[in-house]
Amino acid sequence: MRSPRLLTPEDADAFCELRRRALVDTPWAFIGAPGDDPASNPVHMKEYLAGLEQCVAGMFDPDEPAKLVSVAGISRVDRVKARHRAYVWGVYTDPAHRGRGYGKAVMRAAIDVARSWDGVEVIGLSASANSPDAVAVYQACGFAVWGVEKDAIRLDAKPYDEVYMQLDLM
Repeated sequence: MRSPRLLTPEDADAFCELRRRALVDTPWAFIGAPGDDPASNPVHMKEYLAGLEQCVAGMFDPDEPAKLVSVAGISRVDRVKARHRAYVWGVYTDPAHRGRGYGKAVMRAAIDVARSWDGVEVIGLSASANSPDAVAVYQACGFAVWGVEKDAIRLDAKPYDEVYMQLDLM
């Protein structure tokens, strides 16, 4: 298996293409929706990917090297009182590429980046309770569940719970 790499602003279009597929494939897993999701906008993502203390780790298809198939974003909190925290966001693996360890690989790459940020001691994330495989990947990466928010997202009037998890780096 190839290793993940950190995306650059030049990867924004590939990221946005995968992100738009994710929003349609697993709409309950993301607060964003087609048409109102900043991470689906290439201009926004070019700026994001050029920023400091934020990144997206990605895996590309070994047979189609330009095709992005798995991602995990991570951002450090920029508020003074919470600089010890980072948050994982937007984790997704294309269904045709699941079961190959890509999700764990991009998660570990994102965690490694957060470890490199001086003073980061905690990484948080949330996942849809409707995505137990994703929760299992996060647990395999060392995250522990600390709570559940009932009715966090509604899709077509159906409520979806959100599982909150944390990884302590210290």
